[in-house]
Amino acid sequence: MRINQVLIQDTFAEAWDLEVTRLLLTAISEEVALEGAHQFVGAAGSSMLGSRINGGIERVALPQETPDGRPGVFVSLTMPPDKREEMVQELALRTVLATLVPTITVFDSPVPEVKAKVGADIYARTQQWWQGYESERVIAGHTMCVVPTTTGEFLYEKAFTISTEGTDGHIVCYADNAASAVLAIQAAKVALRGVDGVSPMGYGLEQVFRELDYVPALRGKIEKSRVPEGTVSILNLLMFGATSGLMRQAMKVAIEAAAQVPGVREIGAMNFGGEFGKHQYHLHQLLAGR
Repeated sequence: MRINQVLIQDTFAEAWDLEVTRLLLTAISEEVALEGAHQFVGAAGSSMLGSRINGGIERVALPQETPDGRPGVFVSLTMPPDKREEMVQELALRTVLATLVPTITVFDSPVPEVKAKVGADIYARTQQWWQGYESERVIAGHTMCVVPTTTGEFLYEKAFTISTEGTDGHIVCYADNAASAVLAIQAAKVALRGVDGVSPMGYGLEQVFRELDYVPALRGKIEKSRVPEGTVSILNLLMFGATSGLMRQAMKVAIEAAAQVPGVREIGAMNFGGEFGKHQYHLHQLLAGR
């Protein structure tokens, strides 16, 4: 199969179960909301490399999409099911740290597609910080904790929703040069903005240095290299979503967008023979019916 002369490998992305929290941060301006979003998901690129949580920024939200009518940004954070306690603790910490950005409000914002979910009582884990000066307010059905600050007030939803049907996913871009590989991943990230409930993990780029068989410079130096002949640069876009259905949509649009970038030779995925995770996203099946 080819898209725009780019070979789509007949392979699958192997993925595991995740639990996902999706939040909406609003502020006095889009710029401030983005500052808050970057801080909220900061250093959340990869728990496999030492981060205490995985996370990413989905997209900017328009004022008409937000409960308080202000500009906002959707963010998502995730961990495997057996790490739920650590995840909730980290969410509580990041909520407290959000007070450092003026005018930030944190809303719970799960996507409608989520059917299997649990609640996380964030207020119970944060109220000791407020010394009894907090109050409560309901905004468009959201029960908020209101904390007085030097610039006015900080608000956050008392409980966050955790989707228990989340999963990760990814694509791998093989290109003629580093610029084409980076631009392909960036194009894929832009496409993800059209699938609410799916986020790139961290910045969205992973140099797969842990997998030596994907390093172009080592082609011919190691056995079973997976670098196609002529490939100079390879980048992996990691993503995660609140449901497997959303992940399938996201991978499809990501592949289609990346394939439009000049210099991209092939698009594939990594798997380990079904031993890594129970989810298998076969690329040709995702693209069937184009």
